[in-house]
Amino acid sequence: MGKDLKERTKIAVFWNIFNILFSKSSRLITSIILARLLFPEDFGLYGVSLIVIRFGRRLTNFGFSTVLIQKDEINKAEVDTIFTASLAINLTVFGILFVGAPYFARFVHNIKVVNLVQAISFTFIFNTFIMLGESLLKRELDFKHISIARSVRSASNYITAIIMAFMGFRVWSLIGGELVAVVVNMALILVYAKWMPKIYFKLSIFKNLYSYGMRVSAVQYLNYFINNVDYLLIGRYLNMTALGYYERAFNLMSLTRRQIGRSMSEALFSAFSKIKNDKERVVKNLKQILSYTALVAYPILIGLIFLAPSLVYNLYGPRWILTIRPLQIMCVSGLFQTVITGFFSVIFALDFINARIKAQVIYLALLAGIIYLLIPYGINGVAVAVVLASMVYGVLILRIMITRLPFSLKDFWQTQKAPILYSFFQIIFTSVALKLSMIYFDIKSIPMFFILSAASVLGLLIAHLVFRNENYSNLIHEITEVIQKKRKARLANGKTPNGK
Repeated sequence: MGKDLKERTKIAVFWNIFNILFSKSSRLITSIILARLLFPEDFGLYGVSLIVIRFGRRLTNFGFSTVLIQKDEINKAEVDTIFTASLAINLTVFGILFVGAPYFARFVHNIKVVNLVQAISFTFIFNTFIMLGESLLKRELDFKHISIARSVRSASNYITAIIMAFMGFRVWSLIGGELVAVVVNMALILVYAKWMPKIYFKLSIFKNLYSYGMRVSAVQYLNYFINNVDYLLIGRYLNMTALGYYERAFNLMSLTRRQIGRSMSEALFSAFSKIKNDKERVVKNLKQILSYTALVAYPILIGLIFLAPSLVYNLYGPRWILTIRPLQIMCVSGLFQTVITGFFSVIFALDFINARIKAQVIYLALLAGIIYLLIPYGINGVAVAVVLASMVYGVLILRIMITRLPFSLKDFWQTQKAPILYSFFQIIFTSVALKLSMIYFDIKSIPMFFILSAASVLGLLIAHLVFRNENYSNLIHEITEVIQKKRKARLANGKTPNGK
């Protein structure tokens, strides 16, 4: 990876991480407030409405945004053709969802879903502009402006939702936040991308882009079913209250699993697309990414397993107590999912898409089958099903990398060895602290939260003193270096740290 590209990639990842930290910390705070203002049924209704909306979002993309990034060269006619096709598709899907909402409501046996789905389907009209604008910014690795737009979107979403919840709008608070946020996001992206949408369509251009885009779409469609089959089956065979508990657990776990992967994958896909013909360089950078991801994800998810009782009880309140067990179980699946997310940017950049589609089909069939068998055990059974299926999926994705790149099982183990050893120390210290503290404190108490947090950090520090893994030091150095360079750049432009 060239020096300039490497620096731009670091900055891109940095801005993505900034957006994730801001978005998810504000989301956590907002979820605490909303959990005390709203009810499990509200989150259940919102979650089941998002099932059909997420499917619609998969239908509208067709992989065109990925094509804009993956191609070596792109011209204005191609951008306009993609925009026009995407706009037509989005409008069509909007109409289908608006008209079809009553039929989906019958399937989940809840008439309240109709108006919710119809209202949130309006976001499709604005998402076309956001998708194209972000793709143009990603081509230039301009994740600074993408991150700013997304952070403002998150803030407007959460502020709107809280205000509406205080006013007594119940589940409509969540829908209102989504609608306000998407309009704000669209306006900012159009300004930052300096792009003026134009209606233009050329069939020959569309055909050239169609093949790659459709295979990307197949991945996204399968991802939709994979990410929502648990919600769908819980809504069908259990009830909205159970789905509300499960939705809170899944989203708490996903604060780490999805967002660590996302902070890396978007920037890295753009970078890997530029060096896709040099597999040795791809593997070299991939190994570093896998190591860094595991070093961050493992301690957080393992810590969350121990901290879940006190965290949920004190943040969300006693009525959310049934969220604790599925959250702890799904943190195990988060460990597998976070690591393999590092492979996805390579799969798209080097066009291993067909192999991933096959793995997804197996994963989806296995996931749905195990959930169906374990759903009589409630949401805890569903969480166990997610863990079991995730383990198999991780093996399938790893096999793709081993068979198509100069990448071996030994290489993978080298990236995971230090995080696993550090995590072993973390588990031992936290388990001992839990056992000793249970004599004096309830597992859901605030003192227990601080005791287990301290034990977790102590275990990691002692592990570092024993093993002295250089990747931890390198990771901190990389982050510090990017921050220092950004500060120097501001000073060079005549700005002090206070902005004067």
